Amino acid sequence: MLATDKQIFCQMGAVASDGYFIYDISGSHFLYLNPAFCGIFGLDVEAQADYNAKLLDMVHPEDKLHVRYCYNELFEDGGFKKYVFRINPGEQEKYLKLSVFLSPTEKEIIGTVEDFTVTQQNKIHIEQINARKNATLEVISHDLKEPLAMIKMAVSAIEDKVDDFNDATVKSSLQFISDLCERNLKLVRSMVNHEFLKSSVVAIKKERSDLVWELKDVVRFYNRSHLRDVRDFKFSSTQEKIFLFIDSMKFLQVINNLISNSIKFTPVGGTIEVSAEDRGDTVVVKVTDNGIGMPEEVRNNLFRRNRSALRNGLNGEESGGLGMSIIRDIVDLHGGRIRVLSEEGMGSEFFIELPKKL
Repeated sequence: MLATDKQIFCQMGAVASDGYFIYDISGSHFLYLNPAFCGIFGLDVEAQADYNAKLLDMVHPEDKLHVRYCYNELFEDGGFKKYVFRINPGEQEKYLKLSVFLSPTEKEIIGTVEDFTVTQQNKIHIEQINARKNATLEVISHDLKEPLAMIKMAVSAIEDKVDDFNDATVKSSLQFISDLCERNLKLVRSMVNHEFLKSSVVAIKKERSDLVWELKDVVRFYNRSHLRDVRDFKFSSTQEKIFLFIDSMKFLQVINNLISNSIKFTPVGGTIEVSAEDRGDTVVVKVTDNGIGMPEEVRNNLFRRNRSALRNGLNGEESGGLGMSIIRDIVDLHGGRIRVLSEEGMGSEFFIELPKKL
């Protein structure tokens, strides 16, 4: 970095609200830190000699390995990089966004640090609300569909008896009830399908997320709903925390859709399990049920926009026809793969394999 470039960089740093720094690699010390950098990390501007050890100690324990990986990647790839990690400068956890590049001489690391804690906390809160909203729609959908379907069946049984009396008024009333149930069943399914379709057309934005925490929160919601009285929802993971880059909102909609599909084809008393397995470079998420399974023709066309893959659920629930193809598209956008293992009468198991790196 030329002396004039350094001077301009430091002048910008003097008035910036983000942290600015220049790090000497061979000497293992900072050549420049602006006041904002010190403020973000809670450091004394006048005492910079022992910052290396202090800064490393501040990195969140769960992110230390991630920071080491980022440091090594910068030297391997060079160029301009952006990283996100957490620190614990005190009691409050902070989210930092690091924009950094290696100088052409590979002697210095130059970069900026942005504290986006408030933005990230708001995003996490919105993701929680969105995931629970989607789960709520599915729960409400099942709440409404079952009694409406039962009413429709009862009306059909009464209609068979009314035929013997040829009572036009009663038959007309029963037809009205039947039509009303049918319209509302379609309305409920349309509401859920519309929410899922609407999300699929928005570009994904992947950020580093704790997948275990995200999945556990979704399963916890189903276990708090009335559905736990008729289905058993479980969650398991090989690790307490698994970090990878995903668009949390969209990926959780995939999981919600798969759980909803399992509910439709799993009888009362059945089990639906979501699991996560860390395989090093990839993570495998599974949604498994012990429901009625799939015949070969349905299984082979499941992720295509093909009407032959559509089936009504055990309680007559209709399929939207696009759900599985949208799931495949969202998984593809994450650089992942999805497949299903299923046999009639043996349940179904969906596998989603995602890369841990961007």
